[in-house]
Amino acid sequence: MQPEAERWRFEWRRSWPDVWSDDFMSEWRCMMAQPSHAHVYHRHDLLRRWVETAGARSGAVPHFGVATSTSGAKVLLPWIVTAQRGRLISRRTLEPAGRELFGYHSPLVAGAAASSVEWHHFWESARAAVGGACDQALFRLVEPEFSAGSGLHKPSEDSPVLSLEGCAGLDDVLARCASSHRIDVKRQQRRAGERGEITLSVAARADAADACRGFREELWPAYRAAWEGRATGSTLLRDGAEEFLEAVAGAGVGDGWGHYSVLRIGGVPVAWHLGLFDSGRLYYWVPTHDAAWSKYSPGKLLLAALIEHGCREGWREIHLLTGNHDYKRAWNPTPRRLAAIGWTAPTTRGRAIGWYDASAHRHD
Repeated sequence: MQPEAERWRFEWRRSWPDVWSDDFMSEWRCMMAQPSHAHVYHRHDLLRRWVETAGARSGAVPHFGVATSTSGAKVLLPWIVTAQRGRLISRRTLEPAGRELFGYHSPLVAGAAASSVEWHHFWESARAAVGGACDQALFRLVEPEFSAGSGLHKPSEDSPVLSLEGCAGLDDVLARCASSHRIDVKRQQRRAGERGEITLSVAARADAADACRGFREELWPAYRAAWEGRATGSTLLRDGAEEFLEAVAGAGVGDGWGHYSVLRIGGVPVAWHLGLFDSGRLYYWVPTHDAAWSKYSPGKLLLAALIEHGCREGWREIHLLTGNHDYKRAWNPTPRRLAAIGWTAPTTRGRAIGWYDASAHRHD
């Protein structure tokens, strides 16, 4: 006799006052405190900063919820609905809060091991529970542990992770890399060292005001300059993103989940990084450098300095996030293929949009 399939009950929060209510925040904190796959993108303070900046600019409407399984698992769903107007058709899209600015879109599960949940059945149940509240859904960056079956699964991206476990310093990490990369890192360190001492400054919580000022006056102007004139734009240059990043550099550093660092050569700032930090994991997010120092590979030197710093501080991992760049692969990280989960609503409008998209794709 086959065991009965687990069933899911969904409870939704569809206004921001309901999302930020004391009872929902208490439940959220309780789930975060349990052994789980929780990471920095599940933090309510990070999510709220996004909601109040980039989320507000995008007109995000909350569709937050908690799903409870008959098996005892609970899943937090920090989802939103945004309206998108196309040339011929408009649509309401269900997405994860944070959208393209967050590195992972996986739900937060508590009360059970993620491996014990039938995720294909969960995603199908979620589609039915959301119903006509959206026209389509798309979760672009779901970790492989939470993937659905072939019906809802779509291609996604790699998101490599560099483990620092057992590494006392940079040399231990370089020992796992190709000799050409080891030689190049050391060569650039020697060349830059001829211009002055190479130092890395990492903002402490008490340095939040300085980190925020450094973001506004140094990192962000350098980042914008690096992207000027490129054929492809950066998602970080969209409405509300700058305000959100500034909040990460200020409040995030002050609360310990934001991470701001500066690489200097002979006392001159040449490269910067704004990232996220949680449970011994650095999320390598917004690096940039002064183009005038490009021949010294300041980005490579910055990442090498962060790796050295992380080894000394006992970090577990550096998450290199998406973007299949050569400079990431050179450090020999562990590759992870993320999944995308998507569906059209089980409504007449949803089916029409599905037909329209399939037709447009055939004629591309």
